[in-house]
This record gives sequence, structure tokens and C-alpha cells, in this order.
Amino acid sequence: MLNLKYKFAIIFFISLACVLNSNAQTFDAFETVSSKTKLINDLKDIYRAYQINHKIADQKELIDLSAGTESKKDLTNLLNSDIKSCDSLKKTHFFNDTLNKQVEKYITLTVQNYQVGKQNGLHSAKFKSDYNGYEKAANKYYSYLGSTYPMERFVNLTEDEYWKLNAKSNYIKSSDFSKYTGLKKKNPKEALDLLKAIIERTKDFQEYSIYQIELADQYEKESDGDTHEAALKDYKSILDQHKYSIYLFETWVKWRAVVQRTKGLSKSSDIPNDLYDHVRAQAALTILRHIEKNPTDRMAINEFLLVATHDIVKRFGEYSYGNQSTIEYHELFDDASKK
Repeated sequence: MLNLKYKFAIIFFISLACVLNSNAQTFDAFETVSSKTKLINDLKDIYRAYQINHKIADQKELIDLSAGTESKKDLTNLLNSDIKSCDSLKKTHFFNDTLNKQVEKYITLTVQNYQVGKQNGLHSAKFKSDYNGYEKAANKYYSYLGSTYPMERFVNLTEDEYWKLNAKSNYIKSSDFSKYTGLKKKNPKEALDLLKAIIERTKDFQEYSIYQIELADQYEKESDGDTHEAALKDYKSILDQHKYSIYLFETWVKWRAVVQRTKGLSKSSDIPNDLYDHVRAQAALTILRHIEKNPTDRMAINEFLLVATHDIVKRFGEYSYGNQSTIEYHELFDDASKK
């Protein structure tokens, strides 16, 4: 049986599921990008399809978590809330009619599976049988989505080209930055003070974002739990300016990883994917507005696709000892964790 802390967390998650139907506001925001070119329409379609996938993936994760711990009444309430949220997702607008039909079918099958679980129980033979069929159909839909909108359809970039264009050394102009890097190990406090001074006088946003990410990274790498807040503030200061940089994906995913660090690392921890996806949507919208004005910017298109398709923080996956943010955190910060 889960302890009281986790019990309260699950009850919170169930009530939180009701807010998922707010996704329509996210999708409406993309209509502020008024261009009707095929590129913009396709990118909107990709974002919306993957956002629906993320919402449903998060629902299924919570259902799996709750299946063995919650009462029949609580599970019924959770499934009813998920069904209502899925019904609202059907209102999502797609420019591609075939994609629209594929998504609608996927949502309909998801609702059907939830209905079977509600009526027969999540451990029943009927639910398991229906889920097997549902999983095959879902995988077919995912294959369609991946083959119809592959990265190479939009961006002709080799991996080597991408990393050359992504290199932060391309955009660092401050003559004091090399002095900062030399000070990092010798005198960390003096180094951070110098970096803050560099940030203060940097006007170009892309260059500014590099220094601000570096500052946040250093706070996190030195963190014993008491500097998470400083790191989060610095990452968020980039995202909240709604200005374009090729490092928005890096900023968002690092911000998310550190937030999750403060929420917990277990499978039953609070994982506010709705919050993460809200900030994801803000970053995606900023990038899309840039693409509207710069339709041949390959790095911007690549950045948009990374933000749009990157998976939610999952509870269950290849890391069996906790939620999947642990893997992502160490991939982002190497040996930053002292815990």
C-alpha cells in the first residue's frame, strides 16, 4: 500500500486530470500565427497531433499508477474525467483531412478502451483483450504519423551540420567569456559574478540565452538541493521573454528536468506534465512565429519539431527504479547530481 504522501499525490493527480480540456486554449494560440503556407499549416498539424498523443500518454500513465491502489469509485471518476478530456480533444483543428481522420479514430478507440475499463474493470479479461487491439491500432497510427511527417521532410540537415550550427561558440562574442571559463574551477564565485556581468551587458538574445543557460547550469551542477530555485529562475527568464533562440528546446527541457527534480523521482511522484506542456506550447509558439517570418531557417524548423515531438515525463519506462526524468536529468547534466 502506498504511504499517505503518495496517496494524497494520486488524489491530486485525479483532480488535476479535469484541467486537460484546457488544451483548446493552447491550440487557439497557434492561430495567432496567421500565415497559411503549407509549411506553417503542417507544423501546426504536427504540434497538435503530438500534443494529443502527449495528453493521452499522460492519462494512461496515471491510469496504470492508480489501477492497483485506488478504489473502484476513484478509478471511475478518473476514467470519466479522461473520457471528457478526450471528447474535447476531438475539437482540435487539423489542416490535413487524412490526419484529422486518423487522430479522430485514435481518440475514439482511446475512449472506447476507457469505457471498457470503466464497465469491466482494469484487470478484467475484456479490458485486456480490448487493450491489445487498441495498442495495435495505436501503433499503426503512430507509424502513420512518423512516416507522414518525418524530420527530413522539413529539414535537410545531417547530424554533423546540426551540431556545427548548434555550437555555442558560433554566437559567443564577449571577450570576457574565456576569462570566465578559466575562472570556473579556480574561483567559482568570482566566475559567476563575471558571468552575471557579461549577461547584464549582452543585448543579442541568442548570445544572452547562451550565458543565461550557462549560469543556470552552474547553479544546478553545484546544487545540493538549495540552488534548484536559482537555476529554475534563470532558465525561465529565457522562456518568459518569448524571443527566438536556437536554444529554446535546451532551455525548456533543462527547466523541466530541474522542476521534476524538486517534485520527486519515484513512479508515484507528482509529475505535472500539464505544466510542462503549457511551457512547451509557449516555446513552440515563439519558434513558430519566428518561422513565419523566416520560412527557410532550418535550425528554427528543427527546433520546433524537437519541442513538438519530445516525450512527456513518463512514470514507466526503461528506468525501473523511478520515473524517467532521472535518465533525462543525467543526460543533460552528466554527473551534476550529488544525490
